[in-house]
Amino acid sequence: MNSNNDQENETQKMKSEFNELSTSNLGSVNNKNCSYCNNPFTAEELCCKNCGLYNIMEGWSSENSDIDKFIKDTMYNEIEKARHRIYCQFKCLEWVPFGRFTNIKKIGEGGFAKVYSTMWNDGRLNYEKYCDWKKLDSKPIKVALKRLNGSQNISTDYLNGLKMDYDLLKFYGITKDPITNEFMTILRFAERGNLRDILSNNFNNMFWKEKINLLCNLSTYLKNSHEMGYIHKNFHSGNVFYNSSCKRYYIADYGIYGSASEQNSNNKIYGVLPYIAPEVLNGKPHTLSSDVYSFGIIMTELSSGKPPFYDKEHNTGLGLDICKGLRPEFGEDTPEIYKKLASRCMNANSNQRPTAIQLNKMLEFWKNSIDGKTYGYKEEKIKTAFENADIEIRDISIEKNPDAVYTSRIFTFSELSEPINSYYFDHKSCSYCGKSFIEEFWCEECDPYNIMEGWNSGDPNVDKFIKDTMYNASQKSQNKFLEWIPFDRFIDIELIGKGEYTEVYSATWIDGRSHYYKLDGNWRKSGSGHTRVVLKKLNSSQNISIKYLNELKKYYELNKSGLNFYGMSKNPKTEEFLLITEFANNGNLRNILSSNFNNIFWNDKIKLLYNLAIDLKNLHERKYFHKNLHSGNILQIHNGYTLRDSYNSGTFHNIIYGVLPYIAPEVLNGESYTSLSDIYSFGIIMVELSSGKPPFYDRKHDSDLALDICKGLRPEFGKGTPEIYKKLAYRCMSVNLDHRPTANELYSILNDWHNYEIVGYKRKITKLMFEEADKEIPNISSLYSKNSGAICTSRKFTFSNMPKPVNSSIIASYLKDLPRELIDYKKISNNCSRCNKPFIEESWCKTCDPYCMINGWTSGSLEVDEFISNTIYKAGSESNSTFIEWVPFDRFANKELIGEGGFAQVYSATWIDGKSKYEKQNDENWIKLNFVPKKVVLKKLNESQDISAKFLNELKTHWKLNAKSYDSTLKFYGMTMDPETKEFMMIIEFANKGSLSNILSKNFSNLLWKDKIKLLYFVTIDLKNLHELGYLHMDLHSGNILQNGEASYISDFGLSGPAGKQESRDKLYGVLPYIAPEVLNGAPYTFSSDIYSFGIIMTELSSGKPPFHSRKHDFSLALEICKGTRPEFGKDTPEIYKKLAYRCMNANSIQRPTVIELNEILKFWYISTNQNIMGDNEEKIRAIFEEADKKIPNVSISYEKDTKYVSRALSFDNLPKPINSPNITSYLNSEGLYRLI
Repeated sequence: MNSNNDQENETQKMKSEFNELSTSNLGSVNNKNCSYCNNPFTAEELCCKNCGLYNIMEGWSSENSDIDKFIKDTMYNEIEKARHRIYCQFKCLEWVPFGRFTNIKKIGEGGFAKVYSTMWNDGRLNYEKYCDWKKLDSKPIKVALKRLNGSQNISTDYLNGLKMDYDLLKFYGITKDPITNEFMTILRFAERGNLRDILSNNFNNMFWKEKINLLCNLSTYLKNSHEMGYIHKNFHSGNVFYNSSCKRYYIADYGIYGSASEQNSNNKIYGVLPYIAPEVLNGKPHTLSSDVYSFGIIMTELSSGKPPFYDKEHNTGLGLDICKGLRPEFGEDTPEIYKKLASRCMNANSNQRPTAIQLNKMLEFWKNSIDGKTYGYKEEKIKTAFENADIEIRDISIEKNPDAVYTSRIFTFSELSEPINSYYFDHKSCSYCGKSFIEEFWCEECDPYNIMEGWNSGDPNVDKFIKDTMYNASQKSQNKFLEWIPFDRFIDIELIGKGEYTEVYSATWIDGRSHYYKLDGNWRKSGSGHTRVVLKKLNSSQNISIKYLNELKKYYELNKSGLNFYGMSKNPKTEEFLLITEFANNGNLRNILSSNFNNIFWNDKIKLLYNLAIDLKNLHERKYFHKNLHSGNILQIHNGYTLRDSYNSGTFHNIIYGVLPYIAPEVLNGESYTSLSDIYSFGIIMVELSSGKPPFYDRKHDSDLALDICKGLRPEFGKGTPEIYKKLAYRCMSVNLDHRPTANELYSILNDWHNYEIVGYKRKITKLMFEEADKEIPNISSLYSKNSGAICTSRKFTFSNMPKPVNSSIIASYLKDLPRELIDYKKISNNCSRCNKPFIEESWCKTCDPYCMINGWTSGSLEVDEFISNTIYKAGSESNSTFIEWVPFDRFANKELIGEGGFAQVYSATWIDGKSKYEKQNDENWIKLNFVPKKVVLKKLNESQDISAKFLNELKTHWKLNAKSYDSTLKFYGMTMDPETKEFMMIIEFANKGSLSNILSKNFSNLLWKDKIKLLYFVTIDLKNLHELGYLHMDLHSGNILQNGEASYISDFGLSGPAGKQESRDKLYGVLPYIAPEVLNGAPYTFSSDIYSFGIIMTELSSGKPPFHSRKHDFSLALEICKGTRPEFGKDTPEIYKKLAYRCMNANSIQRPTVIELNEILKFWYISTNQNIMGDNEEKIRAIFEEADKKIPNVSISYEKDTKYVSRALSFDNLPKPINSPNITSYLNSEGLYRLI
């Protein structure tokens, strides 16, 4: 028991450290009740466990009840923050006896305070928590003492100011001058002095970068204080200090702070006159805007290096001049943008000053521009402006007026004039909303990216179009918008294509597209650098029409998810507009087929068509048609394909325009374009993809070809093209518009083909068809001799007297059964069982079932079907892949019985397909990933043919635990059914190391204590998750704890149920030695019952032997358990481990620890024994368990024949009320071990 004495001595030592406090005021302390909450103290002297966690609230008094409460409020608030954290450092305000300071020297004096430097001998109280608390060594520190003149009777307003200091700054505590009885605040010491001193001593070495950084720091502090509802009211350069440890400037001296909502007009004015806002001089109350005025004055001081109005007497005359518009002078060569922002801050009209938030955003933008973190013309301009101002920093000399006073004073002014500006403020307005800028060319509301102004396309309609995209993007916090790019920002311009209405160039965009991201509430710009783009010159577009602008708007909207449309420019020579679009790095589809056809497999072709169907579907859903769809307008960007629109066609509604073979026969015949005309063109592209050759490459593209197309001629397919592919293409190319699929139907079919695994086994035939067709690709010749009249560029056509279009006999043969199939399809296509909406194809509701897994199967039980479907639906709606599935029994191989309990049989098996995994694509559709065979456990529930509510509870508990903590719980994959017995089986993750009972019987002597602690810690994670969901395990024993790799899991929730629904019952279920005594006695299961079972497992881990292995598991054992008998611990089990286990096995269930407490304790032990985080307590814990490792015994077990370690039904009557044995009671009453558990 020596270790107990050592721990008690350590506790006493810590108590004495806590109580090293001034005892001069002990007489005023009530020794019975806490001075903060007024509740009685605990047995420990002057200690309230609720309020005084560190025993620091008592034993002192400032002799001012308001100050005492103020300091104790900060202590209590910090205690509350730390109370439930595993790790934290605790620091608070303190009352420090004056005698603890030495080397006190006066270093400054103001109107209301004197400031001293001093050494604080003890330094700050410092506590660290890592599961347990300990006091860290404190070192002497240099601090500043600010003596508050006349503070013997300190006001509540002043305390509010101190609270602000505590919230924002390094404010350490309060003391009192014993001679004057004036209070003194203890503050961080600033080695470099205040900003006024720094400018006086070092201005010539301060570059603009440092000045802007300084203002950024100050604007951040000001923003934070204003957001908390506080006003500084005495903001000047003497209250700005530099913190060398974090290299930041900060605002101090919140001596006359007050809540913004409680300010009232007052005849007395406090502060340093040049910094006081004119409206305050004129008798109005301080506002947030008054601080911004002071900020502007500091900006002038930073630019010149001279205090404001240093050459004037600070009297009523100066106050009058300030109200008439007089402001301090800026330094020579100060950048104009800086002057404008400072002038706005100093505006006589307080409503026109920027807010602290706006100031902070602007200064952050300047700072990032100077640092080179943002890219663009404006940023370059800003950076250059400040760099040029640094070229010649002039020496400053000051002849200060002796009556220029820069300490805070009281002023009283009367009959000052209404504030005005002495010069005209040029408030430029936003070109988008008309409101005044907060800074040159910046309207925060419309233009948070700061990109709308400073450019002009020369056409107000184009300007508005581009600015609309900028505004809409900023309002939605998006990055995609159009830009106006000056033509000189492009180099390496090269003509790459020419049409009747456009010329197309490739070029390098020097700056690249602007990208913005939000950080700390502000927008930051990043550049993409040199970018290869396409310039599409719009011929004769000098005077662009409204009609054409509408086409451009359509082009922009449609290309948000396709080929990127970056912006617009203008050729300065021709004055023609240019569209800037993404450069297709791999060319168009026609070129790719020509050069690489034999390397393109059917899976690639289907994927390409699938992507095109998405583009076409999006186009048609917006009520637009392409009208010029051909392989030259399909571009490959990176690894995907996208449409390039040809919107010039919008100008020619009555003219046939395009590439002849792709134009639908009804359009050739004079009918208008429709969405189904695009579908015809899609069908032609399908033929081209199958053969690798342009359609009708061997014929002249003239009226004769148009005539043959109307008569039913279609291009030829490539060798080996699958019949289902041909049939779909012929549907697209049918002259009967009712035969043609919609873009949405095309998308659905191609999604099915492309993602053939998405629907499991149903699409194997489709997959085999395309794999077989791949074998023919090497045999298809991609060589062809092109007719010189086969023109594959878009042109205007005029045809007359074309016959009515008909289908050829070949098309007719492919489509002869189509009307009946369409009717039959409509008949068999039923509704989703979940939302009752029609399926988009057989057995598939995309809304409820994005994985296409809910329908097309049944377990035979409506309850099981609903349960599984709910998990799939929830996973799909929440975009995750955690769900369970129904798996046919024939998808398992190598089934082997590995265990049998009272209610179940357990098999290992190989799941041939493995768990279904899905990945979400950019188009919002899900794709199924390749499967991998997986070894699993099948748990067959005896007599589950008619599934019970009890079994469903187990399913739901397993699932909820999986969903709550997927990575820390044994995974539940799905369900199946034994076809012979019709019993349900759960599919569960295979635990490769078996159960804890098996591990202990085979390998106990090789288990170190750190392994045991780790195992227990992982078990508490599962148990904690279970209890937080409101469920009990009710059958926790070593056979239900499984080891998989390095992790341990709880399994077999067969008797789980909502805690609120447990009732006393005659029959018990479980393994007798693990059942809590109150449950044996007829009480209902509770969370605490699971904790008892956990304690029994702890004894089993310590000894390596099952509990009560040498006794019959009968009424006699139940009787002994109720009388306090517990399993024996192993020899040399650590005392702290025993105590924790005995707490779990306490006969009084209320006094058992919660699972949260268990988890925290075992986490601390786990960290101490398994990781290298070392403190005093961690070292003690590690040493205790490492010592116990030296004496791990070999275990031999002889079982009583009637011991049963499988769950079964039990029934006991007339058992006595549970009690603790004397041994347990002695452990529970031992205080010496408390701190380590």
